[in-house]
Amino acid sequence: MNYKLRLKHPSGAEFEAEGPAEFILAEKEVFLRGLPAGAGKAPEQPETRQESAWATLAELKNGLICLKGKHPGLKAGEAALLLLAAAVQLSGSHETSALTLSRAIKASGYMPGRVDRLLAKAAREGLVKAAGTKRNRSYRITEKGLGRASLEARKLQ
Repeated sequence: MNYKLRLKHPSGAEFEAEGPAEFILAEKEVFLRGLPAGAGKAPEQPETRQESAWATLAELKNGLICLKGKHPGLKAGEAALLLLAAAVQLSGSHETSALTLSRAIKASGYMPGRVDRLLAKAAREGLVKAAGTKRNRSYRITEKGLGRASLEARKLQ
């Protein structure tokens, strides 16, 4: 009886064999021995460094992600963008309701007014996406917005 085995290793190496079970097992062992010792392990250094950078800028208080301090020269709209990015980086939350975001901005020391008007420019520039209407509105930061927020966060540190 013929069997077929196809493997894709996390390092990018691929293995494919067809034939009797003993042949496939022997070839698979040769393939796995030929891989470098650390192959397939993703480098965790950049991600943890980025996560720790966000942890120095923002913190979780009473279920809200807030900026640790009010930074001079930082406007409420920029703070909102930083809070959306920090929510993604620290808690993995990709969508934040307008009400939660407003509370987080206030807890960070800023007076936001209306969040939809505060983030209107960011939405036009493609930094955030809004979904829903009125009280059910939520915001999601885009990749472009994450990049801009990361640059702003580096300036503040």
